[in-house]
Amino acid sequence: MALGTPTIQFVREIRDGGQDIGLQFLGDTATPSGGTADFQDFVRDAIKAAHDAASDKNVRGEEAVTVLSFEAGDCGVYKPVFDFANDKLKVLKMTDGTEATGDLSGTTFNGVVRCK
Repeated sequence: MALGTPTIQFVREIRDGGQDIGLQFLGDTATPSGGTADFQDFVRDAIKAAHDAASDKNVRGEEAVTVLSFEAGDCGVYKPVFDFANDKLKVLKMTDGTEATGDLSGTTFNGVVRCK
């Protein structure tokens, strides 16, 4: 159970010292009920990888960032929602709002992570 390799699409500094980070990734190969755990670590790893890559020094390399929210972009028939209290990324079906589970590895998710 793991989300696919993330790609950082853009980075925007925001007023309070945080960042909005455009993130794209493939869904979990076995999305569990309740959502994929450890979304904070997933984002931190993406930030660290982008910072370490010579191509993207706009991303700060802090490993202790806190994900405040995730705003879904174009994700097809799904809407990923960040459960802050449980540090999980849940995926809802747009058609009826019920939770999507199972293999979503063929789905590309796009969104904006706000972190500080």
